[in-house]
Amino acid sequence: MQGISFAGASLPWPWCWVRPARPRLPTWRSGVTTTRYYSAASFTALNATHTVTQVTVANIDAGALSAYDVLVLGHLNPSIPPTATTCSQIQSFLAAGKGVVSEWNGATLLIQPAAGAYHAVTNPCNLFAGTAAGGFNSFGIDLPLTITAPASPLVAGLSNPFAMAGGSEFVYQLTGLGPEWSVAATYTGGGAVFPAVLSAVRSGGGCVALSPFDFFDAAGVGGTAQSNMEILLNNMVAWAARGPASCGRAPAAAVQPVPTLETPLLAALAGLLGVCGAWLRRRRH
Repeated sequence: MQGISFAGASLPWPWCWVRPARPRLPTWRSGVTTTRYYSAASFTALNATHTVTQVTVANIDAGALSAYDVLVLGHLNPSIPPTATTCSQIQSFLAAGKGVVSEWNGATLLIQPAAGAYHAVTNPCNLFAGTAAGGFNSFGIDLPLTITAPASPLVAGLSNPFAMAGGSEFVYQLTGLGPEWSVAATYTGGGAVFPAVLSAVRSGGGCVALSPFDFFDAAGVGGTAQSNMEILLNNMVAWAARGPASCGRAPAAAVQPVPTLETPLLAALAGLLGVCGAWLRRRRH
């Protein structure tokens, strides 16, 4: 069994670690109408098989990722940008054949944000070529995602098209991506078609599954929207947790020890918010 890391947004950068567990109900908190908070327990289906514990950016900078297999990023706080060490740790994590899962403005950590991009990370790691523009809710709420690669494991169990209420609203437009990316679903905005669910195996090692939508916002809403979000998230985590045999790995000298069955699964609900924190947050105008 592979370790999975799950990171989510909070006031200081919450990262979550997961291990097998019995199902438990999620918690979800809503602040004023302009702000939402998420705990690691907000993701019902994920918590049905994993116990999620949040950690901080400081933990990551100190090398905490080395024991885990998957890192999940979402709703990052641009007021607390990643450090050069954070980016280096994530690069090493991927180079060891590990996986990263990301939603919404996590895309601006992986890919250079365009000028004026909403809630973009200020010190992007630029792990891939391309540009992430927008990030606003320019095209309305409950946008449909059209599955273009039905055989992709990222979209298994989802109807075509599918939507996630407020979880398919705020979105980035990804352009100029390299050939390593495979697109499983798209959306239409302003008369143009953009990637909505995609994945890549990096030449230097590591797997990345990404959606530029704010799908964490479907947590706690119930119904089909939440179900679709949880199916998508679990699919992305499962795909990214395939291990070094599928994701590639760094030379032997650089490879971290492979986690054992006792190693906590890592699910990173990464919130690039402060230096450490336990809740995911995003402001809306």
